[in-house]
Amino acid sequence: MFFNPSVINVSFPSIQAFSPIALWSPPLARSVASRSSTETMQVCLCMTITLPIRVFVYGTLKRGEPNANVMTETEGQHRFLGTGRTKTPFPLIVASKYNIPFVLNEPGKGYQVEGEVYEIDDVKLKVLDDLEAYPTLYWRQIESIVMENNTEISAWIYLMRKWRPDIYESATPMMSNYSSKGSHGKEYVSRYIRAKEMLDDPNYNLHADIQGGDPSDPVTKAASHAKAVEDAKNQAQCHPTKVVYHGLQ
Repeated sequence: MFFNPSVINVSFPSIQAFSPIALWSPPLARSVASRSSTETMQVCLCMTITLPIRVFVYGTLKRGEPNANVMTETEGQHRFLGTGRTKTPFPLIVASKYNIPFVLNEPGKGYQVEGEVYEIDDVKLKVLDDLEAYPTLYWRQIESIVMENNTEISAWIYLMRKWRPDIYESATPMMSNYSSKGSHGKEYVSRYIRAKEMLDDPNYNLHADIQGGDPSDPVTKAASHAKAVEDAKNQAQCHPTKVVYHGLQ
């Protein structure tokens, strides 16, 4: 559950009724104690104002994978809920010049994809959208996820809804569980290395490499360039912010 500060009016019939506040906020408890027992005052409490957002990750965002720090060391809140698998089979492959893992939106083909489920806030969702170049490269949609205890939940998943016709010929075989150092032999190329190479080579079009189409198309070239600039900018941030709220990190 995620919290945001909200100011509310509270009427105190007795100080003793609010003694549990001291367990988490001694300054607030002292403030309450200094007021009249019948006085109405404004107190800054942590109130739930939005439902958490669930996201299912299956590639480089998983724990121990190359982009795991994007989940843990960037702005926004996150909480690990557990591992699970997609209820519907999808093709999970590794492809492109830079060995990027992705799921193709071809339900019923491949395997149930294994991954991790997180609860995040809208700030973290924006961070993930930027990482995945949503909506120009990856698409995001709700899918049913079967958790390790066999309960079923709904969560966002990033996948490709458009790909080049020969993608399977140049990709790894379909898999159910991804690891950058897996037996497929296509270790993920750091997005920072990729960004530098893409900025040095204006003719390379990441979107066309994955989605197909004319590599010289100005629209997809602009989107590809924007992705490289975003990744280079992220690398330049020397002190990523690690946010911790009430035990969530």
